[in-house]
Amino acid sequence: MGRNSVEKGLKFGCSPAYVVNSVITLAIMIGFKYVVPAAEPLTPLGVEILGIFLGTLYGWLIVGDVVWPSVACLVFLGLSEYTTVTGAFASGFGNNTVLLMLFFFLFTNIINSAGIIEYVAQWIATRKFAYGKPWMLSFLLMIAAIVSFFMVSATAACLVMIPLIKSIALLYGFKPGDKWPMLMMGGLVYVGSTSYLILPYKSLPLIVFASYESTTGQSIAYGPYMFVIFVSTVVALALFLLACKFLFKPDVSKITNCEIQFDKKAELSAHQKFVFVYFIVVLALLIIPNVLPASLGLVKLLKSIGNTGILAIAVVFYVACQFQEGLHTMNQVFAKNISWNIIFLLAAAMAISGAFTAESTGISPWMSGVVTPIVAGKSPFVFIVLVCIISCVLTNLANNQAVCAIFTPIILSIGMAFGANLPTLVACMMAACNVGMITPPASATGALLHGDKEWVPGKSAYTYGLIYSMFNLFNAIFIIYPLGCLFM
Repeated sequence: MGRNSVEKGLKFGCSPAYVVNSVITLAIMIGFKYVVPAAEPLTPLGVEILGIFLGTLYGWLIVGDVVWPSVACLVFLGLSEYTTVTGAFASGFGNNTVLLMLFFFLFTNIINSAGIIEYVAQWIATRKFAYGKPWMLSFLLMIAAIVSFFMVSATAACLVMIPLIKSIALLYGFKPGDKWPMLMMGGLVYVGSTSYLILPYKSLPLIVFASYESTTGQSIAYGPYMFVIFVSTVVALALFLLACKFLFKPDVSKITNCEIQFDKKAELSAHQKFVFVYFIVVLALLIIPNVLPASLGLVKLLKSIGNTGILAIAVVFYVACQFQEGLHTMNQVFAKNISWNIIFLLAAAMAISGAFTAESTGISPWMSGVVTPIVAGKSPFVFIVLVCIISCVLTNLANNQAVCAIFTPIILSIGMAFGANLPTLVACMMAACNVGMITPPASATGALLHGDKEWVPGKSAYTYGLIYSMFNLFNAIFIIYPLGCLFM
């Protein structure tokens, strides 16, 4: 046969390491119960559940995949005596939090398609009173980041803001690799990620809050939580700007000496104005039940509909309006950015967290018995510090959402035995997990920085990521913890 003949046969893109680690993942899920004896109060079923959990953890962190380990988790959970396969999938994908996240993604797609984020970011970043004032411009860019992260997903906000920062830097005469735009890109992730936690309906808070509710049987009050995270965002912004001016000291003479006039941003179209107002109205409907008296008729109605119902109605109503601009059909809404990895991860996490707290497994009392002697005699503050440091380390070794899904039920079991303020505990842990910047696998937003070798060359992403992570630890320990103890 000639050289141009077509080679036949299957070809695989996976590496030998991927295959080996995948086999190990399945081996842990299947074989753990046969090699590890049950020690009271842990039951044989509890040992089996722990094996499924550890195998899923290995798949998420070492294999580097989310979807198939999550599906395997649900299947093996259903093959245990805890539930059936149908029941496991129903408890995962049918979980209200999973559905809420799905409809939030769909609603975010509507906002993104209208170009609202681009308009808001550019409007904030190009005000005339920032001309010739580098730190005022830096401040406005961070405000734009906060608004962007607040309104949509972290990845979507970065995809909007990073090109904006680059275009403004080029306009002022900076080059790729210069210190000021590099600091702004890192600050975008650090400050923006902090503000991302304000809304309890984003993916990371949803994962943590859902696990909190399934573990404790209680819910976290959104009002006090949002206030604490808002204050921590203000502190993060102040820390970043002070560090830029007095610690990093980039050369900003190009901004100081520049007299560039920005092009005037076009006015919002009628459709964009509608979508912007629509976003505010829907957001208000989501928040109202948590801040107004429960006796009000509107609050009762909204609680009856639920957050998932509100978002589902919002998405369907928008599509039903059949606007000439934007997304017209549900197919278009679903075709946009939906993080299915998060959906599958959360489904598995919800199913396995329910098994963790079931009396038939004995996992919660067993964990408490193991850890209580270790933490006995230590102050709640020392316990919080340890949780934050461990969370920070873990989130920079693996995706922050996976770490939160794994770590939340564990620290809650320990925290209940320890008598800690549980809402504050999970808020600190979530904040420490949220800013994953030191290594590429830590978060999608951190990976964007590490992957942009033109603008963030060499080891800069690692260096600044470490510094910003230290800032974030300070915020979690010395701002969120004391405020949480007072208000949450």
